[in-house]
Amino acid sequence: MKAKDAQYSFEQLKMQIRSGSLKNIVLLYGEERYLRKQYADKIFELFGGEKDGMNTHYYDGKNVVIGQIIDQAETMPLFADKRVMVLRDTGLFKSGGDQLAEYMDSPCETAVFIFCESEVDERSKLYKAVAQKGTVAQIDYQTRESLQGVIGAFLKKEGKMISVVTANKILDKTGTDMAMLRSELEKLVTYCLDKDVITDEDVDTICSENIEDRVFDMLDAIADKNADKTMELYYDLLALKVPAIKMLSLLEKQYNQLLQIRLLRDDGEQKDAIAQKMGIRSYFINKYMSQASRYTAAELKKILNRCVQTDEDIKTGHITDVLGVETLLISLL
Repeated sequence: MKAKDAQYSFEQLKMQIRSGSLKNIVLLYGEERYLRKQYADKIFELFGGEKDGMNTHYYDGKNVVIGQIIDQAETMPLFADKRVMVLRDTGLFKSGGDQLAEYMDSPCETAVFIFCESEVDERSKLYKAVAQKGTVAQIDYQTRESLQGVIGAFLKKEGKMISVVTANKILDKTGTDMAMLRSELEKLVTYCLDKDVITDEDVDTICSENIEDRVFDMLDAIADKNADKTMELYYDLLALKVPAIKMLSLLEKQYNQLLQIRLLRDDGEQKDAIAQKMGIRSYFINKYMSQASRYTAAELKKILNRCVQTDEDIKTGHITDVLGVETLLISLL
């Protein structure tokens, strides 16, 4: 049987999960990261995985040691039927996976391999070995029709209704990224807590600042010193064709707002007064005030100076816009 013959579609994968007929080796790959994670978690549970269990092993990134992975796979599970190996974004399906491919010819029957990758090379030995022995499913962005169903099901569960036209309005703003869509739906449900029907006006109020929301999430990640999340958001915005110079402008705008809020708080102003003076809707003010409280006014001024300097460096040709903003973000972590 050829490797391609063993490849399953996303729909077939879902059928196998429902029937419990999956093999011990599964590869999920594709651009839709949210769904990849969701289905990796389902498969993990299907095989009896425990997040902190003694029979569970996680391998992340490109510095994994294949010999160690094989040794763990060959170790019999303790008080369980399976030892579950979860490998995420290792890059082994593009290069460096030959040794593991050879092991896949005759893996230990008690070992479960769940691979979760953004990209693969279907010509690689590891891809062909996994496709031959296990289940391979490509999970890409879903169609608008499918996502309309996701929106309807999510809101129905929350006791809300929405028209097809309004659902499409949400998709116009979020695109087909499931993580972003779910985030926007959760915000809509919170905002429309006392309403049964979500309207176009609600969507305009909550979802209209999609890019700015992502930039604000980036500020949260910076404040948390979470480099991985910060750069992930940055590259996501670049992938959405948002110019780096626009992101810089939004970063400067957001930090300037935080500085003004910080100064007003330092002067003893209360939340409602700050919201009125800043022109920020009451729904959003708690988020802004929480973020502002994580910095002193002096720290925010220093960050703004860095933004201004980066803007000048880009405009004078000392650095490219993409690299300039990336360097700025790293300096803020």
